[in-house]
Amino acid sequence: SQIELAKIPRDEKIRRQENLNIEHMMRIHRRVDEIVEDKATAEALKPWYMHRCKRPTYDDVYLPTFNRPNVTLVHTDGKGITEINENGPLHDGKEYPLDLLIYATGFAVQRTGIYNDIRGIGGLELNEKYKDGMRTVFGVHSQGYPNLFIMGGYQANFQFNLTFMLQTQAEYIADCIKYTREHGHKTIDPTYDTEQWWVDEVINNRARTNRNKECTPGYYNFEGEDQRKQDGNYNGSFLQYYEHMQTLKADLPKHFDFGS
Repeated sequence: SQIELAKIPRDEKIRRQENLNIEHMMRIHRRVDEIVEDKATAEALKPWYMHRCKRPTYDDVYLPTFNRPNVTLVHTDGKGITEINENGPLHDGKEYPLDLLIYATGFAVQRTGIYNDIRGIGGLELNEKYKDGMRTVFGVHSQGYPNLFIMGGYQANFQFNLTFMLQTQAEYIADCIKYTREHGHKTIDPTYDTEQWWVDEVINNRARTNRNKECTPGYYNFEGEDQRKQDGNYNGSFLQYYEHMQTLKADLPKHFDFGS
């Protein structure tokens, strides 16, 4: 029960969670062995990290695909291919002729593309401000950047439904803009105290484990960089996130600076 769970010491909860995580990953390893016929291919497909470090596959035909005669898994051991010539890629001295080459090299999420070349008061670039840790209000505002509204960024809440969260943010932003216009202002900018309050809320509601630090590099852990507690999502409930928005909207002059 929830009451019994609450009595378990924090360190014991973490230990149990990690053990369950390992058991789950071993089940995935056994599933790979059961489906993939070539043993070397099966070994290369097994994940050696905690569950949810990467987005899990959900398609039942993914693993069986590696049993097809026209499918070859090239395990580069994290080093990449040597080169690409007119026939196809080369790795470890072997050429892999192809009719079509599709690049799936990935892309930078959240930390770069959204914030590139955004400069606030005094010319400070947003990436430069964030170098010591994310600082926002609801993942929407950032102090010193008037009229900047970011949707779907860090320090927002993603535990319910992304589309609904974006809709909630859009309604909140619209109300902020409406208030600013109706009161004869041209800019809206959160106060330092309001921003610090939200940073503290994010930190206090983040999980108390370092699981992401044990993951292979990816955007969940800033490509393997040390991740501060504030560099992530708000892990309170979605209802709490929504209610915090309503509280600030009820007294915008207390929490924001307005300019004409």
